[in-house]
Amino acid sequence: MLRVVAGVKDFEDQVMDTSGMVLVNFWAWWSDECGRMSTVMRKVTDLLDDKDAIVQLDWDHHRGLAHELEVFGVPTLLIYMNGNEVARYSGTMSENDLMRRVIEAKNCDASPILQ
Repeated sequence: MLRVVAGVKDFEDQVMDTSGMVLVNFWAWWSDECGRMSTVMRKVTDLLDDKDAIVQLDWDHHRGLAHELEVFGVPTLLIYMNGNEVARYSGTMSENDLMRRVIEAKNCDASPILQ
């Protein structure tokens, strides 16, 4: 399921206060790498359960949130499990790599990586 985030409060509601896994993709329209990563992300939606979601955030429109989350470049993918960030990746990756990372995140203990 694709979720729309309008601001920090929406981010907290749609990502931080959610059970299940949420893939957060910070992207920008001007980045070719982001275009490639968005295509890859669409292909992994079959791995998601009903309680899982994808949140795509335009880096240009959410710079404050990006700064707060220490996202300084695009594409950056954050994986949250039960409201805790469990993984973070910058740059592009293949569909197989993303699928492997999604499976790993879904099988983790959901302990936060950032304190």
